[in-house]
Amino acid sequence: MEQADSKAEDGHTTKGLPLLCYGEEKEVSSNSGTMVVGADQQRVRPEAETVLTFELVSQYFYMPIMQAARELNVGLTLLKKRCRELGIPRWPHRKMKSLQSLINNVQVLQEAGKATGEEQLRAMVEMLQQEKQLLEQRPYVQLDEKTKRLRQACFKANYKKRRLLALEAGEAPRSHKY
Repeated sequence: MEQADSKAEDGHTTKGLPLLCYGEEKEVSSNSGTMVVGADQQRVRPEAETVLTFELVSQYFYMPIMQAARELNVGLTLLKKRCRELGIPRWPHRKMKSLQSLINNVQVLQEAGKATGEEQLRAMVEMLQQEKQLLEQRPYVQLDEKTKRLRQACFKANYKKRRLLALEAGEAPRSHKY
């Protein structure tokens, strides 16, 4: 945890007090009594801080890291540092979001009944949900090859659908310039 080393107004050093990220006024007790520190000094006593455990942090995997830091009332740098300590090298929001949209795409196919393998689609949804649960428990795990291929196939199908709709609407196809 980040710590502040500065002299208080009464001359005592406030070494070892964790930094707050969003300037709230807190009472801090020192050797000479209690003092109130404002947003400009941003210090609070150690027992008032929230402990960032894996269980607490994992509840916020479904939101961007900036929003999660705001919700947890800690700074972005502090959250990233604590995540590295907990064994989370990258914030898994985008991976979780991608898996959820993939599950939604397969469920839409399932409801539309376009595919002949209804049982196969159900098995895919089940596999994706299991992978999502695994990712919640171990966010450092790579996606399975089957999941990656399925995601790529969905991207390709959505691209073709958008391109077809654009051609039907009379728009000229865009060419890539490199």
